[in-house]
Amino acid sequence: MKLRPSLFAVAAVGVMALGAGGWIYRDQLSSQATGRVDTQARMRQVLQAFQLDPNLASQARTFNGSIQIGNGSVSVRLDEQTGQLVSVSRSRDFYANYPYKPEGPHVVRSEGDAKAVMAAFIRDAGVEMESYEFEGFKTLEGEEATQAASGHVRKIYTARFVERKSDPRFEATASRSGSIVVDGQTGLILRFSSIILPPAAPWELNIDEARAKEIALDVWQQSGANIEPSMVRIHAKYVSTGSSKKILPEDRLIPGYVLGASSDADSWHCFAIIDGRSGKVMQNSCHIPSRMRGE
Repeated sequence: MKLRPSLFAVAAVGVMALGAGGWIYRDQLSSQATGRVDTQARMRQVLQAFQLDPNLASQARTFNGSIQIGNGSVSVRLDEQTGQLVSVSRSRDFYANYPYKPEGPHVVRSEGDAKAVMAAFIRDAGVEMESYEFEGFKTLEGEEATQAASGHVRKIYTARFVERKSDPRFEATASRSGSIVVDGQTGLILRFSSIILPPAAPWELNIDEARAKEIALDVWQQSGANIEPSMVRIHAKYVSTGSSKKILPEDRLIPGYVLGASSDADSWHCFAIIDGRSGKVMQNSCHIPSRMRGE
């Protein structure tokens, strides 16, 4: 495996292009696929963005709803239905071929360099987002870095990316997020993971906020919680019917209500997601934090 000579140049261009405006990226994106996609082409795209031979795509196999490659060089998972990238990481060959040399030159020397490399991978790997920001950026060395680099000593940079939608109905449960790790010495992505999202169904609410609150209060009461209606926070948003790791053909983002309630640290904390079309409770939880701590 050879490094692309232009890698640092790409990083430098990314840093200069953003200037002082903050790390927010906006691209012209194609619409999300709603059916079968050319997963072979998608696999080649991801491998090339990961700076590996795209012909490795011929090794891809279908397993449990995903298209996967797993060998000494790389581990890749794509969602079978949509072709979205679930995860990609380097395997043992990389660490054998590029042993860490603390005193050697480092391609990535700053937070700006690292974020530009991350942004270039997200773009080149075809991870579709309207816009996104990096959060929780860290520069790691020593034991913490070794754990994050699959047990290998490296200097690394890590961050979470969080999609920002202009339509508030797609916030939180219907936006993409994930993590990304960059090797400081080679400037290569070590690991990437992301939630995946099904296509959106038409926006049609058949129950109103008042009815959604009644449903949530009822299920919370069954958990033993005594919540006053005035304490309930509610937002109408798209919510996913599927897993963040596997999309079934019938899965969609559907209109729903996200509800939460709490008064203070030692009171009931309750959360629920309700299908806005049928009133079905999709998720529900209630607990008192102090009880969870054993107090």
